[in-house]
Amino acid sequence: MKNHMESLRKHPDAAADAVDRRILQCPNIVALCIDFYTAERQSGRLYHTYMREPFRFQSLLAALGQMDIFYDEIQVPFASVKIRSFCRYRGAVQKEPNALELPEYRRKDRETMGTFDDVVQQRGTDATFLIRVYHRQHASWQGEVTWVDEQKKEYFRSALELVRLIDGALDGTKEISE
Repeated sequence: MKNHMESLRKHPDAAADAVDRRILQCPNIVALCIDFYTAERQSGRLYHTYMREPFRFQSLLAALGQMDIFYDEIQVPFASVKIRSFCRYRGAVQKEPNALELPEYRRKDRETMGTFDDVVQQRGTDATFLIRVYHRQHASWQGEVTWVDEQKKEYFRSALELVRLIDGALDGTKEISE
């Protein structure tokens, strides 16, 4: 351990790479692989380490909805508020599902189905984004998105800003910073 720390001190770039790698290997990293993108329709695949097979989506909204469900299930990052809905029946008591009925990544042991490297090596036909949500506060997301194809990283303060960053990247336009 001591030799490893000395090596990192002698080679600061290696230290930065080691820190970046450790940060990226958190359980809520999602690879968003866009295979088809127009203003009206988006499709692709969503990967994370708790799934054997990708989640296929037909709209960016569906992908974000699946990500929110995933974050709720692994509770990383923990949501600071419970999302309200017009469709929920107020008097309903939600029954806890049987563990055998749950998707594999939802079980208490939360066994990983793939490695971190398997997730980040996935590529979309049009674009690939690695998304890490740090916080789910104020009924939205805050985190970072890396556009893998262009090696660009941006931070977002809301899910809407994340959508705008992805749309701007795929549209070929640049986001206007404040």
